[in-house]
Amino acid sequence: MIEFLSGILHKKSPNYSIIDVNGVGYKVNCSINCYEILPELNTKVVFLIYFHIHDNNQELYGFLDEDERYLFKMLIGVSGIGPKTAINMLSTVPPDEFKNRLIAGEVKMLTSLPGIGPKTARRIIVELKDEFGKFDSEDLPVEDDSLNNDAYSALRSLGFGPKLIRDAISDVMKENNDLDTENIIKKALQLLK
Repeated sequence: MIEFLSGILHKKSPNYSIIDVNGVGYKVNCSINCYEILPELNTKVVFLIYFHIHDNNQELYGFLDEDERYLFKMLIGVSGIGPKTAINMLSTVPPDEFKNRLIAGEVKMLTSLPGIGPKTARRIIVELKDEFGKFDSEDLPVEDDSLNNDAYSALRSLGFGPKLIRDAISDVMKENNDLDTENIIKKALQLLK
């Protein structure tokens, strides 16, 4: 319905902005990431828009790039995730990092958000897996407190697959569960090479 709004940035805050389009002020909800890259007040801005109609309420959600809007649309397509929850989720990290964390199956990153429990976090990851990366059944997210999450994230950033990392860390922890993160990474790398 509304694809974008182009006008003068009248007000900006971490939760929303007001854009003046030919004398009409539109309140546009946005993520903190979007807020941080908005231009100065009284300058021209173009918001890509998602127009949400619910019961007797209409709201505009704005994005400065197509990647964030696309990710927003994917999130609200997940059962139980509404626009407000989706915009809060996108406020935690930049869209590219958010996608990488979804691909890595980081349940804890999602459960740290208000209103997102472990089941919902797993559902988000499972439902979006086809969009952001191909998994086999053993790569699906697992919430495992025995895994060192810092070591997992470090190894994931090096490009290793979720299952390989979990197996390597588990093997390292079986030998010695008193290792610090640095040594877990070193020993896991030896197994992964």
